[in-house]
Amino acid sequence: MAWLMLDYEPLSPFILRPSNTTSTGGKSLLAPTPYAIKMGLLDRLIRHRGLAEAQAFFPVVRDLTLYLRVPLAASVNRTFQKILRDYKPESGWVSTIVQIEFCVFAGVMSLAVPLPDDSAQAELLTQGFCAINYFGRRGGFMQLQGWRTSDAELSADFVNLCQPNTALLVRGFLQRMDDMEARARFEDVSIFNPKAKGGRRTYNVVFPYQLAYHGSNHTVYERMAL
Repeated sequence: MAWLMLDYEPLSPFILRPSNTTSTGGKSLLAPTPYAIKMGLLDRLIRHRGLAEAQAFFPVVRDLTLYLRVPLAASVNRTFQKILRDYKPESGWVSTIVQIEFCVFAGVMSLAVPLPDDSAQAELLTQGFCAINYFGRRGGFMQLQGWRTSDAELSADFVNLCQPNTALLVRGFLQRMDDMEARARFEDVSIFNPKAKGGRRTYNVVFPYQLAYHGSNHTVYERMAL
C-alpha cells in the first residue's frame, strides 16, 4: 500500500473541543479528530479547486482512513476567561467566567494517509493536505515540514484515528473522536446548510501518551516508546 506521509510543526497552541460539548465547554482534545482533519481538507479543496470539484471529491475524503503519530509531548494548559454571552435588547450582555484549555506541543505531528490507486485522486489529496495550515480552532497553526510517499509499513506509534478502541486494558490516553458517517453527504457536513446535522459518528481511541507532570494549571503528557 502506498502512503502519503506528512509532518506538521505546531506553531501556536491547539484548541479543539469535543463535539458533544457546548460552546463554553472548557476541555480540549489532545489531537485533531478525523472529522476536523477532513473538514480542513475540504476547506482547502474548495478554496483551491472550487466548490463543484470539492463536492464531487467528497466521497473520497469521507472514506479516508487516517493515521496519526502524536508529538513527543503535549502540555495542556488551563486558564479562566471572562466572556459576554446571551445578548438581550432589554438587559444587554450577560457576563460569565469559563475555563479554557489549550495544548502546546513539542515535536512534529505526523499524518499518514493511504493513497488511492487513481493517480488524479492521489494528486488532489496531496495538494489538499499540503495546503492545510491549521487544525482545530482557527489560529491553531501547523507548518507543513515536508511530505513524501512510502510503501513501507507504518511504525507502531501511528494510531488509526478512524478505528474505535475495543481492548479492555490499553496503556495510554483515552480520547473521544468523531468521524464522518459512511453514508454522509456533502450537504450533511456543510456549515452553510441550516438543516445539516453533521453526519458524524463518535467513538474512543487511545494515544500512546503517559502522564509526566500534573500541576494546578497545566498537565504534561509524554509519548511512550512502543
